[in-house]
Amino acid sequence: MAIFSDPNTVIRDVLLKPGLNIVWTPDMSSSGSRALAHGSGKTTFCRLLRACLGEPGYATDSQRSRIFVRLPKGLIAAEILIDGVCWVAVRPLGLLGGEFVAQAASIEDAIVRGRLDGDQAFIDPLLVDTFFPMIAGATPPEVGGEQVWDVLRAWLTRDQECRLADILAWRSPQTQSRSRAQVLGETAKLTIVRLALRALDAEEQAAALRERALVTSAEDERRRQAYQQQRYIDGLKVVRAALSAGEEVGFDDTIDQKGLVSLAEAALAQAMRADLPKPPDVGSIFARLNALNEERRALEANQQGSVKEADLKQGEAERYRAEASLGEIDITQGGVRVCPICRVSVDETLAKGCGISLERCDLATLKATIADKRGKAAELAGEANNAAQEAKRFEALINQLRPRQQALEAEAKSADAVSRAVQAAAKDVQDRIYRARRTVDDVRSLREAEASSKPAPPATAALDAVRAQLEAGRSRARAAIRTLEERYQGIMAAWLPDGVEGTVKLDGNGLKVDAQFAGRGEVSTAALDSLKIVAFDLAALHMAVEEKADLPAFLVHDSPREADLDGQLYEGLFGLLHQWEESVEMPCFQYIVTTTTAPPLNLRTDTHVRLEMSSTPAGRRLFGMDL
Repeated sequence: MAIFSDPNTVIRDVLLKPGLNIVWTPDMSSSGSRALAHGSGKTTFCRLLRACLGEPGYATDSQRSRIFVRLPKGLIAAEILIDGVCWVAVRPLGLLGGEFVAQAASIEDAIVRGRLDGDQAFIDPLLVDTFFPMIAGATPPEVGGEQVWDVLRAWLTRDQECRLADILAWRSPQTQSRSRAQVLGETAKLTIVRLALRALDAEEQAAALRERALVTSAEDERRRQAYQQQRYIDGLKVVRAALSAGEEVGFDDTIDQKGLVSLAEAALAQAMRADLPKPPDVGSIFARLNALNEERRALEANQQGSVKEADLKQGEAERYRAEASLGEIDITQGGVRVCPICRVSVDETLAKGCGISLERCDLATLKATIADKRGKAAELAGEANNAAQEAKRFEALINQLRPRQQALEAEAKSADAVSRAVQAAAKDVQDRIYRARRTVDDVRSLREAEASSKPAPPATAALDAVRAQLEAGRSRARAAIRTLEERYQGIMAAWLPDGVEGTVKLDGNGLKVDAQFAGRGEVSTAALDSLKIVAFDLAALHMAVEEKADLPAFLVHDSPREADLDGQLYEGLFGLLHQWEESVEMPCFQYIVTTTTAPPLNLRTDTHVRLEMSSTPAGRRLFGMDL
């Protein structure tokens, strides 16, 4: 694997060989200096390696930002040999995009070639096709066939943040790796592990799916029955309360007492016999009130007509009086000033003659006209007076109607109140009848429910059959688990002191590895628990070498020494892997381990220590600089 500051400048070039590969940052006891053994880049090295193997995120967002600022054109690349063919994975350290996988002789050739149309972005499809064609078609619903390597890569390159806490603890959310394994449940991860170890077949998978379906169905049925039972109990309480019946009263009649059904039917019959009060004849009252209003409106119209007639005739009479008065003033002796026709002084007209009219003034006629006007004025005044008297008569008649109207309005108001009370009483009767009929229906339904309520046949028979199939599947899987256990026991025996016995168990609760010490039983500490996980991973690696597992013979452990694990025990890990590679001419596996603890003296060589770093000075860190 190589790190570039730009396509032409190499920062770090690490050759990883088959067999044991050690990435070492010496602690103070080994280095003889005050340089910390932490912060040199061991975990970042593992994450960059995982990124070349296809993992989406090679660092947290904050770390990625710092790297991008210092290395905007930086690259990571790795030569990955698959069945003797060299594939080069290239990924930018900065912005997303631009990653590709190409078949090439070296990293440099791939970078010069660059990305071409049709190149795959990640190496996952190649590894799935090579190692997992059978697994890809049998994954659980949560894992797509194309995600098999994404999940198994998490197992074979565990996060250091998971601290080797459990067989299935692979990816911590805080690493922001965006691996599918980060969100998978335990069941799905165990299924993938069993598939990889050839400890799960299609028949058992089908039985497991059937078991989940039956358990879900049984739980749904249990909830449904509990709901129905609660509804039955609540309904019975309501019915008993409505009929004032005690807990001892059953549905049907007995010699001693009436049952709920008879009580409900009797209550319905009683409710239906209730007399409805008769409402008052509000219609006739309003009819009389309307007739009275019509009579009043007619009288008011007549009154208004008489008033209008009186006013009109009184006005005419006044006009005639005015005309008669004008003529009288003009011709009365001693009062005549002007001729009523020409408006010239009468005395002058009589003395000199009228120069306007050809006829002489006819005073008699004028007097007769004045008398006529006076007569008409008197006649009209009399008629006006008669009309005014008629208007007063109509007003008196209208006033006589008021007490009758008030009495009818009071009667109508009272009748309306009585009518509403009658309606309320009728509604109350109807409600009692409805409730009584509803109670009858409820009682009959409850009796039918009691008669037909038989406990649903438990799904235990079907579950037992399916679980028998599961057990048969686990029995078939035990051959693979037994092989795994043998490798696990062999590793524990070679690694740990005499008297340690390891076991691997697969049951309905999952996959469990244990270590027991002779005479002491199982011993569990943080250090020994992490040791069990390392031994389990090594057992799977051994099965991959033997081609008894669908896994690449590849494993990365990032600082596997936990808590107070004894130094000699920890050295034994290196010795065991060295023994494996020494037993053959060319190792068929690749194991990469990072450590702060010094490896055994015989392994502190360039052959096995493929990369040595330090936190200080900055040039000895992974990127050779401060980030």
